[in-house]
Amino acid sequence: MATYWDTSCLLKLYCRESDSERYVREVTVARVPPRTSVLVRVELYFALQQKAARGETGERGADELFSDFQGDTERGRIQLLPFGDDVLIEARNIARRCYAAAPQVLLRSLDGIHLATAILAGCDRILSTDTRMNAAAVLFSLQ
Repeated sequence: MATYWDTSCLLKLYCRESDSERYVREVTVARVPPRTSVLVRVELYFALQQKAARGETGERGADELFSDFQGDTERGRIQLLPFGDDVLIEARNIARRCYAAAPQVLLRSLDGIHLATAILAGCDRILSTDTRMNAAAVLFSLQ
């Protein structure tokens, strides 16, 4: 089973949060490496910088933690999926369906890109801590 990880969950692997152990266990037992969009390289870096600015990264800085992430992608522990026109087209389809749903799923643009990437990559499930992303995942049977 291929699981798509959004930035909110990947962050927990590199920066300790109260529920990080759950995600560490999840990645440890997974048969297939977590999949995510190449966009996470920007989102994760910004999230790590924000945490470092708030003093939430311990003794390690954002660049050092991001380097750990890059190493994991280079070793195949996390699979980065491409972003292209196919993702943009699918994201627009997702937006139409989310905003036509009852109740509406007020999905944000980057979350739509993540969801489109997951669908096109054939993922069975999306792992996210975001309420809107999880609502969209249910709408597309990815929860």
